[in-house]
Amino acid sequence: MRSTLSIFGFFIFFTLLGQHEPGDFLPKEFHQERRDLVRKKMPKNSVAVFFSNPIRNRANDVDFIYHQDPNFYYLTGYREPHGVLLIFKDKQKSSEGSYNEIIFIQPRDAIAEMWTGRRLGISGVKEKLAFNEVFNNTAFEDYNIDFTDFDKVLFYDFFNDVRDTPQGGDLFDLISSFKRKAGYPSDGDITIESSANNLDMESLDQIMKDLRGIKTEDELNLLRRAIDI
Repeated sequence: MRSTLSIFGFFIFFTLLGQHEPGDFLPKEFHQERRDLVRKKMPKNSVAVFFSNPIRNRANDVDFIYHQDPNFYYLTGYREPHGVLLIFKDKQKSSEGSYNEIIFIQPRDAIAEMWTGRRLGISGVKEKLAFNEVFNNTAFEDYNIDFTDFDKVLFYDFFNDVRDTPQGGDLFDLISSFKRKAGYPSDGDITIESSANNLDMESLDQIMKDLRGIKTEDELNLLRRAIDI
């Protein structure tokens, strides 16, 4: 009986945690402005691709508490795994209009959310994180984009530390789809002549360092609160 009550309390805790977020997070306008600044610093006719952090396994079926990739969080405010963000230098056209950024996120899942907390889902990301173009990560596989149309495809190179899971659209699938779409060499060696491809693994590092090296007032206020604590 005590075990059942403990598990029930655990579910209730994470449900409430997902519904009542702390009030001292950076506002969505902050992350939106950061994306705009990245866009301004990007080279002409380019696209920047950011991936969320992988889930780290602790032992067997127990994972470490999830920690988002700092740059991904800085640009989105999204704290969940299995996501990819695309920022375009120029407007892209679709049948429904134009856009300059798009994010793919993990879908809602009532069973999983009992264990990991409430997910934002498409509507939550649109409302709370100021994105217009939001899709479930399973849609990235069929997302119609030709990376060869860009002069530069900016991204951070990959480490061999992402597990493949039965879950469709997970980070492993997102990275695999991107590599295939972008023409990432199967042997991982893209140090060949730059004229042979448009893959750029260096520019993002400097762009993000320039932005994150200067703190906004919102960031400074959070630092002051942390110091006070």
